[in-house]
Amino acid sequence: MARLRPQEEGPCGRDLRAAPQPGRSSMAEQAPPPHPRILYIEDNPESRTLVRNVLEARGFDVLEASDGIAGIDLAISAHPDLILCDIEMPGIDGYETATRLRSYRGLDGCPIVVLTSHGDRGLSLSIGCDGYIEKPIDVEKFPGQLREFLKGKREKVKTAEERRYLREYSQSLVERLEATVRELTAANSRLRAAARSKTEFMQNLSHELATPLTPITGYLKILKSEKTGPMTEPQRRILDSMQTASERLSRTIDNLVDFATLESGGYAIHRDTFDPRTAAKAVIEEEKPKAKARRITLELVAEPLPETGWGDERKLKQALGNVIDNAIKFSPHGSHVLVRVSADNQRLSFEVYDQGEGMLAEEAEKVFDPFFHADRVGDERAPGAGLGLPVAKQIIEAHGGKISAESPPKNQPESKSHFSGTRVSFWIPLRPHPPKEPQPTVLHESAPEGGTS
Repeated sequence: MARLRPQEEGPCGRDLRAAPQPGRSSMAEQAPPPHPRILYIEDNPESRTLVRNVLEARGFDVLEASDGIAGIDLAISAHPDLILCDIEMPGIDGYETATRLRSYRGLDGCPIVVLTSHGDRGLSLSIGCDGYIEKPIDVEKFPGQLREFLKGKREKVKTAEERRYLREYSQSLVERLEATVRELTAANSRLRAAARSKTEFMQNLSHELATPLTPITGYLKILKSEKTGPMTEPQRRILDSMQTASERLSRTIDNLVDFATLESGGYAIHRDTFDPRTAAKAVIEEEKPKAKARRITLELVAEPLPETGWGDERKLKQALGNVIDNAIKFSPHGSHVLVRVSADNQRLSFEVYDQGEGMLAEEAEKVFDPFFHADRVGDERAPGAGLGLPVAKQIIEAHGGKISAESPPKNQPESKSHFSGTRVSFWIPLRPHPPKEPQPTVLHESAPEGGTS
């Protein structure tokens, strides 16, 4: 008999043109397909091999799954004519697998037969299985047993016994659920303890780093002021390098402190009025030595801005500095980084463009995750702490704003240069103020000596 066309078959290969489909309890005989498709869910590979060899020799097609979840997925996609299921399996056991299989309407008419050496026949039939075969199988009788189920055989238990089995099974499920809740609660407690330990470690580490850095920074300022005597030009260059390194370490310490504070939930924003133009220019000045060392042009474009913004100026400068520092770090020597500051009636916005190699789409989301580093073949840059952009994100979100990254930039700023790398932008709410006189249309800040412009 030729197999029916797909539109003439039911969910498990049943002929929809025949008499009305019997329910699970029906004993009406059905004509099994000539090459029945059997799905065997079993974690033991030797058992799967034995059953496959026995059944394929008798004209059956055999599909295999090594656990309950894989078996459910395969049953839904392959529509087998019969499902064989072991009971003791890793993950979800055979009882739960059968219960889930019975919940799919597309598998309503597909017989499920338990094949196991460790199971409960009454419970198996009560939860929706149609038959129960004990291992080891009788290789001569086994194919015929399956054909009986394919013809419509359905084993039953008495109603009273079924209620008892279901009651016991429900109680076991409740106990398993309670055990899972206890395990999750304990795991959550361990995670909280680990988070507290991590926070305390970072706070202690930042303190230990900051303690010796404070006098180093102070002595560098004294030496550069030449109060201890005049310096030669080589000595001045050495001190400049030392000061740049100490400032970088200071920023890393600030990020560590802020990240630890954020993790502990004690982060506070001290809002006040500030001049956004002056704040942006100050950050640019702080970043100039790093840009100059890499021969990177650093440009500030400030569009018409209100005279005052509203926020924690020190933290916002830190956030902008982190973003610019990241752009400088991932830009090639001799390239261009542009910082654009703008505002409308509701938002104060900052954008940082670079000409680096950019990032993948999935990396654009992950760059704000703590300790994330993008892998780059042949990248010789020393990896940072991985906290600059995450701390910037926390600062901006604490202000009620939002930060994002895109690569390459969808829109280009007003500039002679083209930016094909990455654009990191963020905004914070702008507290309403009375109308002010418009500022000059565009402001360009240039760095001396050709290092930045």
